Amino acid sequence: MLKVTNLSKSFGTQVLFENAGFQMDRGDRLGLIGRNGHGKSTLFRLILGEDLPDGGQITRPNNYRVGHLEQHIRMTEKTVLAEASKGLQPGYENETWKVEKILAGLGFNPGESERDPTTFSGGYQIRINLAKVLVSEPDLLLLDEPTNYLDILSVRWLAGFLRKWPGELMLITHDRHFMDSISTHTLFIHRKQMRKVPGSTGKLLEQIRVEEEVHENARLNDEKKRKQEEKFINTFRSKASKATIVQSRIKMLEKRTRLEKLDNVANLGFSFRGAPFEAKVMLTVENLSFGYEADQPPLLTGVNLEIGKRDRIAIIGPNGRGKSTMMKLLAGELKPRSGQYKSHPQLKLGYYEQTHSHHLNPDRTVAEEIAEADPERDMRRARDIAGSMMFTGDQALKKTSVLSGGEKSRVCLGRLLIGPCHLLLLDEPTNHLDAESCEALMEALEKFEGAVVIITHHEGLLERVPDRLVVFQGGRHSLFEGTYPQFLRDVGWESEKGDSNFDSADNGGGAITKKEMRRLRAERLQSLAPLKAQVKEYEEAIEKAEMETETLKSSLAEACQVGDAPAIKEISVKLARLGETTVNLYQKLETATAEVESRENQG
Repeated sequence: MLKVTNLSKSFGTQVLFENAGFQMDRGDRLGLIGRNGHGKSTLFRLILGEDLPDGGQITRPNNYRVGHLEQHIRMTEKTVLAEASKGLQPGYENETWKVEKILAGLGFNPGESERDPTTFSGGYQIRINLAKVLVSEPDLLLLDEPTNYLDILSVRWLAGFLRKWPGELMLITHDRHFMDSISTHTLFIHRKQMRKVPGSTGKLLEQIRVEEEVHENARLNDEKKRKQEEKFINTFRSKASKATIVQSRIKMLEKRTRLEKLDNVANLGFSFRGAPFEAKVMLTVENLSFGYEADQPPLLTGVNLEIGKRDRIAIIGPNGRGKSTMMKLLAGELKPRSGQYKSHPQLKLGYYEQTHSHHLNPDRTVAEEIAEADPERDMRRARDIAGSMMFTGDQALKKTSVLSGGEKSRVCLGRLLIGPCHLLLLDEPTNHLDAESCEALMEALEKFEGAVVIITHHEGLLERVPDRLVVFQGGRHSLFEGTYPQFLRDVGWESEKGDSNFDSADNGGGAITKKEMRRLRAERLQSLAPLKAQVKEYEEAIEKAEMETETLKSSLAEACQVGDAPAIKEISVKLARLGETTVNLYQKLETATAEVESRENQG
């Protein structure tokens, strides 16, 4: 449907694409990944015709409509419904029920579709633009970070909607969990090239990792062999008896292709600095209530929470229900109307607020702003952390006043990293981070020795980090003692019950008898035997594949030692394929193991 051939694009000295290409087929839902600045959004602009390539071409069939999420806000109609209905195709202007359904899924409450769209926040106006492009049903839909202004319920609704998308789709998002739940293929922009493979991001990234590891090992062995050859040539160049051999070695060396060292790809580095904490309880709030206006009903009432020294708590729910207000109360930045707030006298808090970037001193440099959060004012440590936040060299000396919104967010995260703390309070920390940085953040939170309270709509993070939840739902908040997957299984989101976007168990509407429950339990347990046998088969296959990998790596080292280029190429291909097979086996093992555990819990 869409074909990109020999595409080249540069901005000054920065080369984004160099003779790159891929093809989209009918029904492809393509997850587009690559580091910030490597050309993902530029590719979208080229497809839309908003920019021109330096070389190559982008072709598509006649009358092939391309739609995209418009970030520019320009509302011209008097109601939200009328504005979003502008996306309906000619001849279908009366099908406003489709628009209303999409608006509801994106978080607009009943009655809000008749409000003036300009009375909504910028984030909600972006949602109107999203509704507009979704209802237009283009042949190819381009979505660049569509979840940035959505809460968790809208993100889940959108994922379900896009899984049923009838045309083609290209998606850029920092949320790999969201992407993998939707995409049929992954396209990786990496080292000026594009690679498209079926399946999830993890499969492709592991394949690339193996290939680059093989390349680097081959390069190092090749360099070692070159130095040996050059040493021989330099030693015997002046000896007539060795002239023939020396000339032969020189010619062989000139013919041998030199493997180039791969450029380092910058990554954010997270390592939160913990501090010893002896007490079991860090912070307790009892029956707190809060409201911004004294003459209005309180926004929050009956807030009760005890935070232990190793707790991992997530505050989740729709936007506008008081999640950030609760976080500010926990941080001590707001004073409650009533209730008790008790924190341990030795407690050191680290608080990341969505709007923290407004508090940065515009006259300080990046390094100075980070150092200001360090009790010891260690400028060397501040420069190191600035580097881990991708402010290397002179970039650490830039004034915060000239930074972009994403760069300011990285400075705020750097301030959290430098100061030792016991409790991290994080309000939407993944905003402005790319997928690799989100992964680094999750790993750092898992390793952090203190406690974490986090607000996020990133379901990948929710599945990995928290073990307790504060859930805003149905006009109230409640504490769920368990993980996010357990919450989805045992409680679930009320708005999703009965929604065709989501699977739900159907018991036929009647109560299950004890006899029926015993029968179902017996059937579940009986079905586990072949599944457990399958798990064992996967484990044995993985062990065999890993042993074969080690054998191939030894063979590759030997081939590099003797400079056997054909063997190096053949073994490298085998290693790459074996790496892909191993990744697939691990994914199958993970799925089968999760199924066993799920059935055992049900039984």
